[in-house]
Amino acid sequence: MGGRKRAALAIAWLLLALLLVGSCAGGVALATTGLPGGGALPALAAEFVEPMQNYDDPDGPLYTGQYAIEPAAPPDALVVVTYNLRYGEAIDEALDAFRTVAPLPEADIILMQEMDAPGVDRLARELGYNYVYYPASVAEDGDDFGNAILARWPIADPVKLILPGLHPISGQQRIATRAVVDVGGAPVLAYAVHTEIATTLPWMRDAQIDALIADIPADAARVVIGGDFNTVTAQGTAALVHRFVRAGLNHDSARLGPTFTRFGLRPSATDHLFSRGLERLDAGVLRVVVASDHYPVWVRYASGPFATSRVAPR
Repeated sequence: MGGRKRAALAIAWLLLALLLVGSCAGGVALATTGLPGGGALPALAAEFVEPMQNYDDPDGPLYTGQYAIEPAAPPDALVVVTYNLRYGEAIDEALDAFRTVAPLPEADIILMQEMDAPGVDRLARELGYNYVYYPASVAEDGDDFGNAILARWPIADPVKLILPGLHPISGQQRIATRAVVDVGGAPVLAYAVHTEIATTLPWMRDAQIDALIADIPADAARVVIGGDFNTVTAQGTAALVHRFVRAGLNHDSARLGPTFTRFGLRPSATDHLFSRGLERLDAGVLRVVVASDHYPVWVRYASGPFATSRVAPR
């Protein structure tokens, strides 16, 4: 990298740091032109970073597969798993985990992040799931990067929710994949989510959570939301949970401890599950599964008629 590009890189990160400091202080020190990421910072970044390719069509591309044999009756309990499988790699290891590490073999709904279409299709085909998948962008390795919903039950009405804002340096967009899973005649509205990283602009991350919450239909009786929310501090987790609880959802993965590892450390819970209209029975984090830098997070819900219970903050 030449001297001019090194200088541009240093200035871009300095501007991003100033934006973060200004946002944390209650105001933005240096403005960009709107949430999409225009302005001085992206212009500098473009000098040394090739802008990331985003799939900005809200209708696609959409990938689907139907490999499940629908169970004859609703399960005794509904097991939901969220899992960020880093860059959709280590598929063999993930398959082994979902076959052998309890309660993953019982999973009725799996919400996945950082996936590409071939990886999702292979997991669904070999494990016997239906799926819907939308890519958000193309990752650094050249593979697609997006969110999938896998289920042992019929999946309908897939939606790609493009979350507001682009990363100020890479220009990457974030999305949520949404669909309705028909569990024995009881529809469950499911979201697989991957929000912006913690080191970007706080107001952008807040806007993404607000857009996600605003998308939930008021008449949806049963809702489950899971994914990688990139909360790397207790303060960040508390702020995220506050937003969901204020909207009437339960934090079902509360107090489970760290859900990802980096540089041999386990700094925080970045992966979460929230719900409305479902009764949580138990939950956990599977730190024995090391196919990714994140761990699978699971929640077991009461099934049967899906009795609605608490909506109070946890």
